[in-house]
Amino acid sequence: MPTPIETFSTLYTTVIDAVKGYDDAAEIAKRDQVGTLCAELKRTHMTHAHDIAGLLLERGERPDADGSYMSVVHKIVLNARFMITADEESLLPGLRDGEKRLLETYDDTLREVEIAKDAFKAAEIKLLKDQRQAVLGNLGKIDAQMQAAA
Repeated sequence: MPTPIETFSTLYTTVIDAVKGYDDAAEIAKRDQVGTLCAELKRTHMTHAHDIAGLLLERGERPDADGSYMSVVHKIVLNARFMITADEESLLPGLRDGEKRLLETYDDTLREVEIAKDAFKAAEIKLLKDQRQAVLGNLGKIDAQMQAAA
């Protein structure tokens, strides 16, 4: 079973990857709604990363802001998708997939927390649940933009 630090570190890395992904997407999608959405989602995840980094620091761990190799993979996929279609709305399904993967990571994290709930503070659990709700909200925003583009 992972320790609380391992649990928070894994989530932190995934959130950092999302921030980098939205940074890349915002560079591609400079137009109106898609670019604005990317910037908004990036800000949300930067706040989440900052909060999770605080949890790690409280437990004596130094957060690693480099992310994982997945941020490079996401950049390649976004660029390839845009090169094929030259349509910024074509980025939306990829953004949605990224948020779904992030939601799954929050679900996995919360399952780990539930198993070892005595090792976590109530404020930590609330923070994770609130961030998960924000990811659900992000999915709603992406879905609304996809419907408007259809």
